[in-house]
Amino acid sequence: MTTNQNSHNFSSQTGDIDSSYLSEENYLPSLDHNNQESHVAIDTPMQVTSPSEDLEIMDTQVSQRFYWWQAWQFWGILLVLASGGIGYGATSKLLKLPETESCSKVYWPMASASVRLYCAQILAENKDVDGLLKAIALLEELPENHPLRTEINRNIEKWATKILAIGEEKFQEGDLESAIKIAQQIPEEVEAHSLVGSKTQEWKDIWSEASNNYAQVESRLRASKWNEAFSWAVRLTDSKNDYWSTTKYQETIDKINVAQEESAALDKAVENLNDGNTDNLLKAINKAQKIPQGSYAYQEAQDIINQASDKLLARIETLADQQEWSLALLIINRIPSSLPIQDQVADWDVLAGAGVSASLGTVLSVEDAIVEAEKIEADSLIYNKAQQLISRWTKEIEDIKHLTKARELAKGRTVSSYNSAIDEARLIPYNNPRYQEAQEEIASWRREIQIIEDRPVIERAKAIAVASNVTAWRKAIAEIKLVSSTSPLYGEASRYARTWQTSIERTEDQPILNRAIALANAGDYENAIAIAQKIARGRALSSQAQTKINVWNQEIKARKSLQQAYSIANQGTPDALARAILIVRQAPSGTSVQGEVVQNINLWSGQILAIAEQASYNSLETAIEIASKVPSGTTSYLSAQYRIEAWKRRLEPPVLLDKKAKPSNIRLNKPRDKDEG
Repeated sequence: MTTNQNSHNFSSQTGDIDSSYLSEENYLPSLDHNNQESHVAIDTPMQVTSPSEDLEIMDTQVSQRFYWWQAWQFWGILLVLASGGIGYGATSKLLKLPETESCSKVYWPMASASVRLYCAQILAENKDVDGLLKAIALLEELPENHPLRTEINRNIEKWATKILAIGEEKFQEGDLESAIKIAQQIPEEVEAHSLVGSKTQEWKDIWSEASNNYAQVESRLRASKWNEAFSWAVRLTDSKNDYWSTTKYQETIDKINVAQEESAALDKAVENLNDGNTDNLLKAINKAQKIPQGSYAYQEAQDIINQASDKLLARIETLADQQEWSLALLIINRIPSSLPIQDQVADWDVLAGAGVSASLGTVLSVEDAIVEAEKIEADSLIYNKAQQLISRWTKEIEDIKHLTKARELAKGRTVSSYNSAIDEARLIPYNNPRYQEAQEEIASWRREIQIIEDRPVIERAKAIAVASNVTAWRKAIAEIKLVSSTSPLYGEASRYARTWQTSIERTEDQPILNRAIALANAGDYENAIAIAQKIARGRALSSQAQTKINVWNQEIKARKSLQQAYSIANQGTPDALARAILIVRQAPSGTSVQGEVVQNINLWSGQILAIAEQASYNSLETAIEIASKVPSGTTSYLSAQYRIEAWKRRLEPPVLLDKKAKPSNIRLNKPRDKDEG
């Protein structure tokens, strides 16, 4: 059949060739330059024939010329196709493996070694542990002396090594248990099994070391030692296990960062907790509640929450003891519902509400408070507190009745009405809740009585003082002193008494001070001081008199200094004049002789300079010494300094020029212009 097909194809090919040969190129014989007949045809006139005759002639010529070539091509192609087909079929037969499905139909007790090897290779191609183990098991059943044992052992060792590699992958992924199980599945008969023990032990050692480092990190995190935790975490990167050196390391670093952030938040919570006020206690609870349960700081956060809760409850109880029920309610309403103290908070809410009612101070409101407080159950932690308040409020009902009646009586605002109110308030026993309140009301009404009784005394004293003389003021003071120190008007009475006393002292002491001032204006400072000192300390004009005395003492001191300086300056020597200037400069400033002091300082300094200039005719050194005594700040000081410099220059020896010196070494002074002097 193949031969026929080839023949058919070949004939088709030749048929194609024949038809192609009839193309225009082959049809014109004149285009064949190697054909001698073509030349003849060109030179000789063409014979005219019909188209059908021409075709017959052409077919005959073509078949005669190409028949031998066609026979060779056919057999050559046939030979190539036949040999190629046989080679391809044989090669395909050798290389092509049977279909995978056929291994499932093999009867293994009768299967050949090649079939087992083939099917084992198919199983091993899955590259999973189960397939590799099945492949090994399939070949292990063959005898040791089998001719293919070398190939079999090579494949078994290769597959066992792959199993270990899979175990290694599991180990690197962080699944130690699976890795060990995989490695231990390698049959004992396989040579690679000898590596299982060492390999699994290596894995365990690596895992144990990394686990120990991680445990150290955990320990440092619980102790809030962040730097040490980080140091141990870095050791994980040295692990020969990818899971520990990458995934677990990054997880550990994240834990450290989170732990640090949570610890910082708790540090602020602790600050709020230690502050102790309500707002900060609630802030501490809020910060601590944000710490998740799995956090290293969770237990610390819970401790903060518990401490803050206890402090809030203690603050509520303190406010309850102080009868500050409204403030207690504000705190109760702000306590988060997530806290484990809600039962106590609910009881305090009931009791604080009852306290607010009781604080209204009416019989009806106190009765309502008692009803509310009785709702506190016997198993409540504040049951005893509630019972104490109920007992207190029961007694308080009678107290309120007495206080209400007393306050009504006091509205009369007379001495008799206040006394009646006081008598009613005294009916409240010492050990009753409203006793202190009653005492405060009694004290208030007594003050009102004193005001009523003392106000006329003050008014009489003011009327007496209207005369504005010493006698009237003394009588007014005597009258107003009838107001006792316990009277609410005592402060007002004392202010009036001080004002009148001041007026008396001014009236008595002003003539004395005026006389002293007159003496001082006349220059008699000693007698002025003696007169002014008669005004005793603590009197109205004593401060003014003392100020004047200080000024007059300065005048006396300045005059004494000036007189002493005059006496010394009269000696006329430079030293005496300089000493006189020094003494007079010590005189207090701002006195009446200040102008005279300045004038004499300038005069005496000028005299010193004049003496120096006179001495310069005989001795420049002496002149310089005398001129140096002129003190700074005087009108002659600058002139003295100028003269001293001039005299010093005159004392300097002339500079002798060295004739042998180079011109560049000689420093010549530039001649001054005439305008420069």
